[in-house]
Amino acid sequence: MTEKNKKVNNPHQNHRMRVRETFRKAGVDGMPDHNLLELLLFYSIPRKDTNELAHRLIETFGSLNGVFDAPYERLAEVEGMGESSALLLSLVPGICRRYIEGMTDKKKVNLSTPESVSDYLAKKYYGCKTEVFYMLCLDAVGNLINCCKLSEGTTGTVVVDKRIMLETALRNNADKIIFAHNHPNGIAVPSRDDLEMTYEFSTVLSAVGIRLADHLIFAGDDYLSLASVEKFKTFFI
Repeated sequence: MTEKNKKVNNPHQNHRMRVRETFRKAGVDGMPDHNLLELLLFYSIPRKDTNELAHRLIETFGSLNGVFDAPYERLAEVEGMGESSALLLSLVPGICRRYIEGMTDKKKVNLSTPESVSDYLAKKYYGCKTEVFYMLCLDAVGNLINCCKLSEGTTGTVVVDKRIMLETALRNNADKIIFAHNHPNGIAVPSRDDLEMTYEFSTVLSAVGIRLADHLIFAGDDYLSLASVEKFKTFFI
């Protein structure tokens, strides 16, 4: 028998079959976090035991969410992880975000309250590790025309081009605009730069007959609507 035709035994094959069978019968809700992570790692580590690695990852990052939120570089540093496994786990938050976004039909979205804006945008910030600036273009009654990502920066800052912002608003025939950005490693409190930009952009939009309706700042599960804060309301008149 040639080497090519030899059947190579996988000592973990039976265990993997049991884990897969558990998933087929019980689904995600019927499995503990480490087993879900172990199952996912089957597809980047074909022959080694991934149970120990799954436990090690959760211990290192504190939880399953912590594992998926960890940057690629830190994942790759964990003993037993390779480039393929680190890349696989790094993909999960972004894929989940795309899936959730895809469930929303923008033609049916009315964003006339801070709560509705938060519900809509929170999906887009799921798993984001950098600051991302979105501009929502709305019609006169608050229906969404388009959601535009204007800029993406670092974990601590994002730069938005005023000319591009204005051109995008005009191109979408917006009656109202809502800005949003996130503070990945901070709190939902505006910086001086946030406030100065909001005031400047509000003035620019007002000059062409477009109203800035709000600017939301997201941080984890928290958010702040600047238009709902008394001392910032003059930005949104």
